[in-house]
Parts: sequence; C-alpha cells; structure tokens
Amino acid sequence: MTKEQLFEIAIEVVIFLIASYFIFYKAWLTALGSEVAKLSTIEQLTQLTENVKNDFSKQIEEYKSKLSEELTLKIEPIKSELAKGNITHQIQFGYLHQERAKVILELYKKLIELHSAMIDWTNFMHPVIEDGEKESQERTKRANIALHDFKNFYLLNKLFFSKMFCKYIDEVFKEYWDKGWDFGYRQEVIKSGRLTGEYFNDYAKDMSKISAELKASLPLKIEEIEEIFRKILKVEEE
Repeated sequence: MTKEQLFEIAIEVVIFLIASYFIFYKAWLTALGSEVAKLSTIEQLTQLTENVKNDFSKQIEEYKSKLSEELTLKIEPIKSELAKGNITHQIQFGYLHQERAKVILELYKKLIELHSAMIDWTNFMHPVIEDGEKESQERTKRANIALHDFKNFYLLNKLFFSKMFCKYIDEVFKEYWDKGWDFGYRQEVIKSGRLTGEYFNDYAKDMSKISAELKASLPLKIEEIEEIFRKILKVEEE
C-alpha cells in the first residue's frame, strides 16, 4: 500500500467520523422535536427532560461503541501496513549494515596489506635469503599488487561510505601511490647503472626519505581510518 493510498484511507476515516456524528445528532433532534410537540403540562416537560437525558446518554454510549467498532475496522488496515513498512525498513537496514561490515573488513585487510607491502618494499636494507635480485622483484611485485588490489576494491565499494570519508581515503591512497611511483622510478634508475656517484647518492637519499615518510605519517592515518571504522560498526570500548 502506497503513501497516497494510506492518506486516502485516513481522509475517509475523518469524513466518516464527521458524517456519523451529524447523522446521529440530526436523527436525535428530530425525535426530540416530535416528543416536545406532544407536551401539554409542566410536569410532562420535566418528565420528558429526564427521559431525554437518560435516553441521550444511552444512545450516545451505543453510538460510541458502534463507532469504535467501525473505526477499528478502518484503522486496522492502516496499522497493518505501517507495521509491514517498519519491518521492511528494519530488514533492509540490517542487510545494508551487514554488507557494509563485510566491505569494511575487506577494505581494512587490503589497507594493512598495502602498508605492509610498501614498508617492506621501500626499506633501505634487506637481508638476502637466497637470491637478492629475485627477492627484490618479489617485493616490488607485492607492492604493485597491493596498490592495485586496494584501489580496485575501494572504487567498487565507495558507495558504502560518506563523501567526506571517501575524500580522506583518496588522499591516503594518493600518498601511497605517489611515494610508490617516486620510489620505483629511482629504484629502476639506480639498477640501470647509469648514475654517477653524486646522482647515485641523491637518488639513494630520496629513496631513504620516502621510506621514512611512509613509516612516520601513514600509520597515524591508518589509526584514524580504524577509528572511523569502529564508529561505523559501533564497536564499544571494553
């Protein structure tokens, strides 16, 4: 049942109440007029007055009882539709919250993996387990996968978050992306062997600075995102 239909029923109930009252009142006055016309003495008028009071009280109670029954029949469909609408809203809201919780959990996992991969990739010193070059390529690959994985999932699920929060996520991701691009470019240039000693030192310093900035600024922003996620999920402090 639409809002327009509910409104029409409500109007119908009001009109019914008004019409019922005037119909009852008019009928009662007509009967009273007929009785008054038959009077011939003061005693009869007094008796009629008492009879009218008693009769009116009795009829008004009967009328109220009947009106209550008829009104209930008209109002019950409205109450039923409102109850159905409320249940539907609760189900839809509950489902949306569940889906949003799933998105938040997955996005948070991808954010942590992104940060971990970027820190591991940009660390200036790495222990060599077996093959240093191969292990370096694996770190680069992991960081690139984490960047694209986070971006793709986030873009597909931005609808679950406010515009203001999305703007903040965009800024955080851009910082990872820009630093990753700067670090990767310098890393490739250094590996090419085309740099002289002075330029090599400058590039190495830039890479070290990028690594330090990632470790210093991004964890604080991740904490802010965590706090927002907790508020959305209504996680209470223990």
